[in-house]
Amino acid sequence: MGKKADEYIASRVNSVIGRGTEFEGTIRTKETIRVEGFVKGNIISEGTVIIGNGGNVDGKIEATNILVGGEVHGELFASEKIEANSSGRIFGNLHTKGLIVDEKALFQGTCEMTGREESKAEKEAPKETEEAKETA
Repeated sequence: MGKKADEYIASRVNSVIGRGTEFEGTIRTKETIRVEGFVKGNIISEGTVIIGNGGNVDGKIEATNILVGGEVHGELFASEKIEANSSGRIFGNLHTKGLIVDEKALFQGTCEMTGREESKAEKEAPKETEEAKETA
């Protein structure tokens, strides 16, 4: 993400699991949460979940957006976007509309892209007929 976007999200963080903090269980929030420590369990947020460079999550994450700069072991469900920056490490399956993975990030798992809408150009383009496909 760009610097302005990072600053915007940082200004909107409502909860932080700080460095040196360990939490076990399920976290539910309506707001943005940032993890810099260790969470063993699930994180469910109506906002954004940010896993900072020192953060580590072992569990399922459900959120609108998920930003990974640390390490995650588990399934990730984002209704909008999952982003792994250069220090991000994801070990698990992803379910999201949008995905951004930095070339230096690590991702091991599968990704299911959901909810994609056809663009106006795709809707207006003539569909190939079966006959045209057979002659190709």
